Amino acid sequence: MRSFGLLGPLDVVLDGRHVHVPPGKRRVVLAALLLRPGQVVGVDELVELVGGSRGALQTTVGRLREDLGAADLVQTRPGGYLLDVRPDEVDVHRFSTLEPRQALALWRGRPFADIGSDALERDHVPALTEKYLTVLEARIEGDLRAGRHSELVPELRSLTRQHPVRERLWAQLIIALHRCDRQTEALQAYDDIRSRLADELGLDPGKDLQQAHQQVLTADNRPRSRNDLPGDIPDFAGRAQDLDQILAAVPSGCVAITAIDGMAGIGKTTLAVRAAHRLASRFPDAQLFVDLHSYTDGVEPRTPSDALLALLTALGVPAHDIPDGLDARAARWRAEMAHRKALVVLDNAGSAAQVRPLLPGSGLVLVTSRRRLLDLDAAHTVSLDVLSEEDSIKLLASIVGPRADLETAREIVRLCGYLPLAVRIVGARWRTRPAWTALDLTRRLTEQRLAALESGERSVANAFALSYQQLTPEQQRLFRRLGLHTGEDWDAHLAAALIGSTRVEAERLLDELLDVHLVQQKENGRFRFHDLLADHAKASVEPDEKNEAVVRILDHYLHGAAASALRIAPGRPEIHSAVTYELVDPPTFATSVEALAWQEKERSNLRTAVYLAAYEGHYRYAWQLPHHFAHFLLLRGSGRERVEVQSVALAAAHQLGDLQARAEALRGLGSAFMAQDDHKTAKKHLDEALDLMRQIGDTRGEASTMGLLGMIARERYEYDKAMEYFERGLVLMRQVGAPTGEANALHNIAIVHAELGQNDRALAHMRESIELLRAHGEVRGTAMVMHDMAHVYFDSFRHEECLQWVERSLAAYQESGDRRGQALAMADFAYWRYEMGDIDDARRLALETAAVCRAYTNLPDNHAVLAAMEDVRDHIGQIALLVAMSLEAQVDGRLIEALGHVRRCLAIVRATSRWWAEYRLLGQLSTLHLALGDHETAVQYGEEAVVVAERKHQPRATATAKRILARAKAPAAPSP
Repeated sequence: MRSFGLLGPLDVVLDGRHVHVPPGKRRVVLAALLLRPGQVVGVDELVELVGGSRGALQTTVGRLREDLGAADLVQTRPGGYLLDVRPDEVDVHRFSTLEPRQALALWRGRPFADIGSDALERDHVPALTEKYLTVLEARIEGDLRAGRHSELVPELRSLTRQHPVRERLWAQLIIALHRCDRQTEALQAYDDIRSRLADELGLDPGKDLQQAHQQVLTADNRPRSRNDLPGDIPDFAGRAQDLDQILAAVPSGCVAITAIDGMAGIGKTTLAVRAAHRLASRFPDAQLFVDLHSYTDGVEPRTPSDALLALLTALGVPAHDIPDGLDARAARWRAEMAHRKALVVLDNAGSAAQVRPLLPGSGLVLVTSRRRLLDLDAAHTVSLDVLSEEDSIKLLASIVGPRADLETAREIVRLCGYLPLAVRIVGARWRTRPAWTALDLTRRLTEQRLAALESGERSVANAFALSYQQLTPEQQRLFRRLGLHTGEDWDAHLAAALIGSTRVEAERLLDELLDVHLVQQKENGRFRFHDLLADHAKASVEPDEKNEAVVRILDHYLHGAAASALRIAPGRPEIHSAVTYELVDPPTFATSVEALAWQEKERSNLRTAVYLAAYEGHYRYAWQLPHHFAHFLLLRGSGRERVEVQSVALAAAHQLGDLQARAEALRGLGSAFMAQDDHKTAKKHLDEALDLMRQIGDTRGEASTMGLLGMIARERYEYDKAMEYFERGLVLMRQVGAPTGEANALHNIAIVHAELGQNDRALAHMRESIELLRAHGEVRGTAMVMHDMAHVYFDSFRHEECLQWVERSLAAYQESGDRRGQALAMADFAYWRYEMGDIDDARRLALETAAVCRAYTNLPDNHAVLAAMEDVRDHIGQIALLVAMSLEAQVDGRLIEALGHVRRCLAIVRATSRWWAEYRLLGQLSTLHLALGDHETAVQYGEEAVVVAERKHQPRATATAKRILARAKAPAAPSP
């Protein structure tokens, strides 16, 4: 969308629009900078070019920046100015890198035609003109090899008049005339140039002229080589690395094969033809092209025997000399090619068996196919992917010009799936419809994408259909049904569920679809569609199979979610599953780590499955999937997503009229809102859930809901009410024989005792809870209780026991696979070690906390993690990470940075009622302000810390806050 032209009148295009630079000094400066893009051009050199003073030059550059509308394009550097553009954006530099025909298309007239600088013209135009003529002669030579002599005669007549002593042009004219059987004119042309050279320059004809003259005298009017290549396209875009790979395939005494494969419309033939043209000079004897028609609508694939007949005929072998049998023809083909420097393009191959007889014994063969030719002994294999966004935009712009702004162009090529064929079709349609706006085009692509990607005989859907028709019935069935999958990717287990097979069988079919580029594989074991192929697969679904296929997709995810959730939280109550079709080979989970890893991998798919179920009216799946999936979201701190899927679950339960489903969905949604600190909304849903649980006689559900209501009461400091909920829930859990539920109730009761300063009672209940959890394999629950036990021991000044239980807690978190829980525990541990006086260990733990947060979010730095946590409303995660970051900065002496982290953390704590961390943060603010010399603010925060700590009923919290306040109030030491 950006280009600069000096090969003719000045032409500047920025962001797809032409920019006018007024005549005069500004054009001269711009031209001088364009001649050395990305390099500093000295002030003295520019002053000499434009005249005047340095001040005048500065004014000229300022006005040039205004003309360009981009202040950062012309940059001031020590000693001069630099134009921040790439050489390939300037036609003068691109000219030398392109094939002759493309290069000549850049030449729009005399270089620097309207720049107005005699110096630039004197120094650069002669060399550029010589380059132009050399490239022009190379293009004419190619046309002669291709047998286009009759078309060249008028052009060469004109060129020899313009350049009357340029010998190569005259030699080419003589050869062209001779091949048109115009020997008299050819000899006359030779006499004309021989006389002119002698009369004007006193020279004899050179080698080119002598050879041309000899061809006429010996009546040798055959083209020097055979060239059957299709024309190279001028708007080729991208593929630089792929092209380099192909060009590097140089034969060394034997045949070199490059197999180019990729999906329909990816640009295989275009790339092969481009490479063949680039390589033509290295294989001067022949450049042959044969379409094998394996994927041509209405045309039978070409047999190897027929292809050999075409190739031998192209080499000039008489028909009566071509043998009939395949083996004999292949042998004759190899014999004909043995002493030739030739390249062959075998386009549109369907299999290695079709290609193998066509391979010569030497030379270069380029093969294109939609299938990976795994059993072809190819020295080089190039598998094409879609174009990059940048290259797709360049391709679109080369077709339609500067018609779309950058953002619109991005959206158009995205809707085209970055597929070259799709971009070309869209560009061609848009170019011929001037009334269409960019909005019209994007609307059509959005509403009916495949229908919009059709122009004349070219159609993305038809191209895909040809690939689909070559599949076996079982491959077609899997391909179609995968089109109904609405997630980003899938594994072999999902494919197996779709067709009712084993994982091994499904994996075989997926590999076969992968080999023909109808599916993609970005990582081992994970498959996906190209966007446009996904549309085509969905459109191919047969009406009588759609419902079954959708249900099979939902069965896979519901079964996996239920099984993994049970492994993550072993004591959770089971519900009657909505699974319809028995799975032959479902995923299994030996540990909670495997279960968490599966839910992490399938996270987006589980979410889209919820919406698919609701959209298709499968409401039992729509409420049960969130029921099993929400616990994982709780562990990951994904509050926003949890509310979304649980809201869908509640709506689905209403549609079903199922009281059990509605009660569970209400409880799940209430829990989700509670984690978001929306206690009012949470309590409303939980109260309704509690009524329904009692109405239907679900005692365990009632107890679980009471536990959640108790947690809300505890957050509000309503300890009596909280204890009432927890103790009633404990009775009910024991009544129904739910040991893990009993353990959770004991844990909640213990926390109330701890917050009231009743540490011995708290520890007793926690020990009882741990025994139950351990006995039933609930590792993560055990880790949480151990974490809280360490907390109580810390508050009781029992440091040795605190450290022991922290280590046990971290080990249990690691065993369970709950890395977020591990990070939260480590943040507390870091603070405790700091308070115990072990500063080095506190710093180490703070750094490890941040590292674990980055690992489980898969993000590169702490600020990206905090932003992601904010997006999903993981407030507890934010607090833990900010505490760790502030401690590390404080220990390292970066006090201002630490202050910023603490203030941000305190704002989150107060906004979300996470009051348990408030006194710590206030105390830390007091310490930091004191270290910065702000005694007044230090005292203010110290007093606030004491007030908050006294509400905790914990002697340690109060003592710590008072110690910090006393330090802030202490008189400053006298200056020496």
